Amino acid sequence: MNKKNTRLVSTLNHAAALVGVRQSQNGMETGLGLTLQRDRCLEEVRTITDGLFRVVIMGTFTSGKSTLVNALLGNCILPESALPSTAILTFIQYGCDEDDVEIHYKDTVNADGSVTAGRVEYVSKQDFVDTYQYTNADNEEFAQTGSVARFKDVAYSIVRCSLPLMADGVNIVDSPGLEDKAVATELALDIAAKAQAIVYLCGERGFAEADREYFQEHFKGNPGNVFFVLNKIDNIASDVQREQAMERVRNDVKVCFTKADSSIDEVLMQKRVFGLSALLAIDARRGMTFDEDLQRDVVIDKDKAALKMQRSQFIPFEQALREFLTTDERCTAQYTKMFRTMLDTYNDAVEKVREDRAIYERNGQLSAEKQDECLRIIGEIETGLSATETSFDNCTLKLQNTLAMLIRNAVDSVDSTWEVDLETLHEKIRFGMRDYLSLALSNINVFKSKEAREEDIKRLLQPFSEIIADHIAGKIDQFMENNRAVLDNAIREAEQSVNTNLNNVSGLFSQLGNVLTEMPQMGKGKDQDWLQAIISYCVGDASAIVKNCAGGRTAWMEFIRKAVFNGVWQWLVIQIVTGGWGIVICALIEWMQIKNGKNEMVDRMLTESKNVALKEIHNKLDDRLHDMNVNIAIKVNEVKDAKCGDARQRLADERNHLAEIERNMRDNAFNAGQEKERTDHIIEALAQEIRTCHEDVFGLPYTEALQTV
Repeated sequence: MNKKNTRLVSTLNHAAALVGVRQSQNGMETGLGLTLQRDRCLEEVRTITDGLFRVVIMGTFTSGKSTLVNALLGNCILPESALPSTAILTFIQYGCDEDDVEIHYKDTVNADGSVTAGRVEYVSKQDFVDTYQYTNADNEEFAQTGSVARFKDVAYSIVRCSLPLMADGVNIVDSPGLEDKAVATELALDIAAKAQAIVYLCGERGFAEADREYFQEHFKGNPGNVFFVLNKIDNIASDVQREQAMERVRNDVKVCFTKADSSIDEVLMQKRVFGLSALLAIDARRGMTFDEDLQRDVVIDKDKAALKMQRSQFIPFEQALREFLTTDERCTAQYTKMFRTMLDTYNDAVEKVREDRAIYERNGQLSAEKQDECLRIIGEIETGLSATETSFDNCTLKLQNTLAMLIRNAVDSVDSTWEVDLETLHEKIRFGMRDYLSLALSNINVFKSKEAREEDIKRLLQPFSEIIADHIAGKIDQFMENNRAVLDNAIREAEQSVNTNLNNVSGLFSQLGNVLTEMPQMGKGKDQDWLQAIISYCVGDASAIVKNCAGGRTAWMEFIRKAVFNGVWQWLVIQIVTGGWGIVICALIEWMQIKNGKNEMVDRMLTESKNVALKEIHNKLDDRLHDMNVNIAIKVNEVKDAKCGDARQRLADERNHLAEIERNMRDNAFNAGQEKERTDHIIEALAQEIRTCHEDVFGLPYTEALQTV
């Protein structure tokens, strides 16, 4: 842990002790009973020690992610193979070299809408390697469905190791391949967004179209925390070819380094784009390499190891990553957030001390009437919290129903304007007599296998596949855009209901303070815009929901190709049941239609393609909408737990506070002057800690005035 992190941890721990439960510490009686604020400080401490230096390794299957992780660690912590290795998210954290690996399962939504936290299972490292890596059967299942059923309910795993790199607070996340778009989205929003660094890999062939789409969606205007790596350069024959490959990579990622004036930040690109061989690097670090003939690891001498490390070109990448991890390039915003937590803790502590002082300065008088009023307000807060939780649950149902209705209607909209759209689609297709004959003859070519004939037909039908795929996605997005007001209204109404309840509870807390201090306090809470982020996470764009019926966006075109093939194949078989002469007759009929300015064949093929594609989408849409609804329920529930959980903790603190006041008033030994001196000391110590921490972390004195009691 670097010095700034150590300083932040020290200050946050000290602040937590000053405002938390009452205790003697270094000859000083600390504690103000602010357990909510204490817990927030300690949560920031956990963020520093557990996740501040999180490095997420991303990339498509078999790009060498696990090998790169092992090269960084200097040892084979994760399994490597020619098959895709990592089937689930894997967090590598510092800890004892225990044999157990933690497998964390996803939360589940019950029939009554409640959420059950996912279970944790412990397996040995060998069982982890054997169970949670892809097999040939898994690859086949993924190719057909876009996912692997046996990993569906697993959220992530945690592997611990005691290597020196991890002791510095670095957490490394090895991700599944990004062909699975749902995993990619979750990474981008829930994990990569919290990472201090992201390493995105490709193999020697460079980035694929799916990668480039991902860059455009998530890394455009890159803030500088993403490293792009062309791995396996040892598989590229010559220096010239390697440079050509690197040039292609730089061209693929330039969107991430485009500045506001449209120029490319060449300096930053130079620091963030690398070509290397993780395999050569791990061989060099282990002093061993795998011998293909012997089928086992063999030892290599120091000279060969040094040569492998030089050829790997791994050191420049590693140095750039370490420099990034140990400087303020990415930390500044996170440090600022933690500092804001300290300030909020200080301000809450000042308000708490003011309340106490206002009571004790009235000679400790808290009338029975005021006590009853406090208890009444506490009861209203309890009722208000229950109403808030209900409003969250209603919000979930409203969003689920609205989105499901819109997406179903969006799919149906493809059919509703088909006759009009057909004219436009027809203009995009150039399919004449020669194409028709090629299609027909491919179907009856006895010199080719059925599989070869099918591939020929798929190739000939490619224009139809592309047009239908683009048309369906475009119509769905257009429908959602045209009906954006419906979704916006649902979001606005749901947020308004939740915010009204949250603000009501906030106002009641202020009323409680008013009764205790006899001083007016601001009770208006701040409306929060949080639902749109949940919608973006759970839905993205509407066409993505439909594309995920095919198993993810990258499987979308194959899904449409199959639908088009199946539809046109059936139609074509019907036309040629009479054999070769049937083909000739059909061809002549189509030729006459084309000569007369018609092309009913294209219209029929487009319509059949559309019908089969929509049928397949409808068959799978229920499952996809169910997944979407589960995600919405889980995400809204997380916000509910956070907001209502904080309020309930604050309510518990207020109950304890009121009980403490009553005890002090009954205690003849209680000395209000000594209590004032004690709390003054706490506030002064907290203020001094914040000022010195700011100067240590940011290198500048804290200039804003801290409010005083």
